[in-house]
Order: sequence, then structure tokens, then C-alpha cells
Amino acid sequence: MGFFKDIKKLNDQGKAIREQYPVKAQMEQAQAQMAQANQMMAAMAQGTVAATGAITNGVDAIATVTASRQTGASMNLNPVVELELLVMMPGGVPMPVKRQEMVQQLHLGRAQVGSRLKVKVDPVDASKLWIDWVTPP
Repeated sequence: MGFFKDIKKLNDQGKAIREQYPVKAQMEQAQAQMAQANQMMAAMAQGTVAATGAITNGVDAIATVTASRQTGASMNLNPVVELELLVMMPGGVPMPVKRQEMVQQLHLGRAQVGSRLKVKVDPVDASKLWIDWVTPP
């Protein structure tokens, strides 16, 4: 008979813990955050594919940072930054581009508003670009 009392006691303790710590709400929040992270990773992967195309088929251009915001996310301990750039196309036409980019800690100073960056850009679609963080413009 003591065994069944112990089972009931454990069951009551489990109910009390579930009421005190709402795991369901925490799980829903964690799933929402995971979906947001997956969406960000997919966007960054798409940007990487576009950058690869720009490296091989792009033309040299200069981009000026018009806005820079940290997203709060990081990859490999490097912050992900949302950049708004004004890309001067080789023909002299300025094209605004907005993108999220992982910026190494070493290069964060170059992501400030007003900074000029050397880029390779797809001549047909300015949103497909690769930023050269190492070479000065």
C-alpha cells in the first residue's frame, strides 16, 4: 500500500511543478525563437549564394554604409549586422541595397555609417553583392 501512496505523492508533486513552471509557454517561445533563427539563417545562406555569384561574375564598385544596426544575433561569436548600403554602380548610378551580414569583430569599425566599402556587384541585380572587408576602397 505504501507504493501507491508514493506514486500519488510523486504525481501531486509533478502537478505542482507544472503549475509553478509553465513549460508549455517556454516551449512555444523557444519554438518561435528557433523559427526566427532558421529564417535568418536561410536569408543569410541566400545572401551567401548571391555573394558567390557576385564574386565570379560581378564588377568592382564602391558602397557607402548609410545605416547599420545590430540584429542581436551572432554566428561563430561574430555579430550579424543589418546594413543599408548605397552602391555606386560602374555606370555612376547609385543603387540602395539592404542586407544582413555577419561581420567579424575585427571589421566592425568598417560597418559604421559613412564608411566606404569595396564590393563586387552583379551588374544586373545590385542586391547580389559581396563585400570585401579586408581591402580598402
